[in-house]
Order: sequence, then C-alpha cells, then structure tokens
Amino acid sequence: MTLDLLVLGTAALLSFGLIRIGRSSFYRLAISSTGVLNVMLGNQDEDEKIEELQNETLNLLLRLFTFLGLLLASGLLFVLVCHIAILSLALHQEALFNNISSWQGIIALSIGATLPFIIPFKKSKSGYTELGMLLHRMVLNNYHIGLKLFRREVKNRQIPLRSDFLIVSGLARAGTTSLMDQIAQIEGFRSLNYANMPFLLSPNTWARFHKPKNGQTKERSHKDGIQIGLQSNEALEEYFWKALSNDSYIGSYFLEEYGLKAEEAEDYLRYQSLIRQSESDIYLAKNNNFLLRYESLRLLNPKFKMVILFREPLLHAASLLEKHKQYQKLQEEDPFVKEYMDWLGHHEFGLGQKPFVFEEQDPPEGDKNQLDYWLKIWINYYQKANSLSDDNIHFVAYERFCADPLETLQKIVRAFDLSAERLNEKPFVNQRPKPERPNLDSLNKAEELYQKLLLRT
Repeated sequence: MTLDLLVLGTAALLSFGLIRIGRSSFYRLAISSTGVLNVMLGNQDEDEKIEELQNETLNLLLRLFTFLGLLLASGLLFVLVCHIAILSLALHQEALFNNISSWQGIIALSIGATLPFIIPFKKSKSGYTELGMLLHRMVLNNYHIGLKLFRREVKNRQIPLRSDFLIVSGLARAGTTSLMDQIAQIEGFRSLNYANMPFLLSPNTWARFHKPKNGQTKERSHKDGIQIGLQSNEALEEYFWKALSNDSYIGSYFLEEYGLKAEEAEDYLRYQSLIRQSESDIYLAKNNNFLLRYESLRLLNPKFKMVILFREPLLHAASLLEKHKQYQKLQEEDPFVKEYMDWLGHHEFGLGQKPFVFEEQDPPEGDKNQLDYWLKIWINYYQKANSLSDDNIHFVAYERFCADPLETLQKIVRAFDLSAERLNEKPFVNQRPKPERPNLDSLNKAEELYQKLLLRT
C-alpha cells in the first residue's frame, strides 16, 4: 500500500512537472484567446476585420492544440511511470490503479501534483512574476478591449467634465517626476498611479477587484533615488493616447506630431473623469510626449495648463546618455522592460528610443551613444517648446526648482486658486559632477536656447 502511494505521488510529480516546464504554451493560449476577442471588438473595415480574425483564430487553434498536446503528454507520462513501476517493482496493476480513488491515493496525487509548483517561479529583473507579465500582455496588447471597457466605465460615470487640468511635461530627466509627485501631495489634485496598472483605461472597474495597500517602496529602475510603490503617481496616461489613435503617431523610428479631433479631446476629458474622484478634483498628469498633440488640443481647449521643465543642456544630455546606456543593458537582460516601456509610450531612451519629429523640423541624427546626439534631442524638443506662446504654459528651470521647490509649487497652484503652504519641501542639491565642456556646435546652440528659456520663467 505504501509503495503504491509512493508510485502514484511520483507519477503525479513528474507529469505535473512536465506541465510546469511547458507552461509557456498555456500563456500563449491565453494571449491568443484575448487577441481573438480584441479583433472581434474592433471597429476596422469588415474585410480587414475578417482577415485579422482568421489570422488570430488560426493562431488560437495552433496554440490550443499545442496546449492539449502538453496535457496529453502529461497524462501519458503518468501512465508510463506507473507501468514502469509495475514491471520493475512487481506491483499489482489493478491494486495500484484502484488506489487512485482512495483517500490516501488522492492525498498522494495532490502532494505530487503540488510539489512542482511549490518551487517559486523566477521573477523578471523588473520584479514582475510570470503571471503578472501574462496579465499585462493580455490587457495592454489589446486596445479594442481596453476601449470597450473605457466606454462602458465612462457611460456609468456621474462626475462632470472639467477642462482646466494640469500637465507636467519636459524632456525626460528634467525633474518632471519630482515636480508631479510634489503637486500630487496638494489636496485637490488627482493622478494615475501604479495601482491602476494594467487596466489603465478602466481604473474604477479594476479597483473593485484590486485593492492594494500602502506597502513597501523600492527605487525605480532609473536608479536615481526616487522611491516608488503602488500608490506612487506615474506617467501612465500616454497609454490612453496610444489606444485612442491605435499608435498612428508612433513610427518605426520617430514619434510624430499630430492633430486631434474634437471628439478625441472630449474623450480625453471623459478619461480624466475616471481618475478624478469628485467634481472639484483637478486632473494632474506627467506626460513628456504631450508636445506631440499640444497645439491641436490647445485650439480645442484654451483652459488647461501646462508646466514645462527644462535643465542646463550639458548636464541634461549627459543624464539622458547615461540612462540610454543603462536601459539598453537592462532591456537586453530583461526584454519585458522594453515591452513595458513601449506599452506606456516611453521611448526616451533604451532599445526602443525614438526622437520626436515636430512640423518644420528635421529629426535628430547621429550616434545615440554619443553626447552630441542627446544635445540635438534637447535642442529639437525645446525649440518646439519655446515656439509656443501661451499664457497657460509655465516654464520652470530645473535648477531653480531644486533650489526653492516651495516657490515653484506656489506659482503653479496659484493658477488654480489653491495653496501649497502646508508643504515643507526642502531644497535639493544635485550631486552629479558636471562633465567637461566639449567643443560642440550643438552645445553652443543649446546654451543659447537655454538662456532664452530662462527669460520665460
């Protein structure tokens, strides 16, 4: 009896171990299933929809048969182990298989089937588990499903729309995260945070099932000292624009400036109403891509306000170059990091780096591992920013923000008739050593533009 139970437990261990080894077939099946649903919910032309549906259905069937093959192989392995044990250990076949239905046999099978899954699954370097990555892929890769949930949630939302929101923007590494975090501490502002991931288009529906507590924080992947947790605000709204446009402004090599329709601008306010918790709340977002659609949105909405941070160009370019090299290595080691950044429209650096292309500007060119390229990126971005003439744009120098953050905050919130007096933000001294000044025409041009920007603060 004891030997029979040991054989049953071992057979279950090996067969379910095979399922664990081949678990990627289940992940691919789940992703294909949501892919079919996504195509069915799309609003593309009928002929295009049928073709996409045929392709997705074929992928689904192939992955279904692969998964069923894994289950069949697992069952055959169970039977094979039992028969080998019967032959080698002289066990009685009938007695062995009769034990499967006994309570002792059920326990042995349960223990054997459970053991392969007790060993922890390896997390990615980004900290996500395999199931976490699967959920993100199922949700964030399928715009039509997300937009369907968005429309459903908006339909049931009772909070009135409000057009005087606040956008914090600037080229990456300009201090936008720090400024947004400090503004978010002021009562009256609401922003997206990590707890909304991955259901960024239906945050309130997701909140019914996902109720994270204020847990531990960790340094973000930038390795710049900023601590993040599930309640930390982050630049997550770009996913809305990506889904709404179906990535139409994201090319193979560039992010292109584009225009919005009135209906899209209205959808944006509806989206904000999902984040705002009351009529008086003001929507706050950090979005370094916002210049791509700024001018067309301004024509449709004269009320919203935007803060653009800028930084001394040599230090700024050096920081961008450093992060570019850091993220190239990180994304090579952990491809999920690139997937994650691509989903959120973060193409600032790394393997997926893509410069902005604004109207009447040539795209920056050069070696991305050289400082000169990042100075050109700086010039490209802030030439566009400096060309905007609008009373609702506020330019903030990073160096002055670090020296007196409270004064900066007071200037910003005063436009909303709010107060930042309760904040006690201390000056911050950046310890980064200034690189030796290279003799580059692009640096001279950037420094001239920097002086012009200072005059607008």
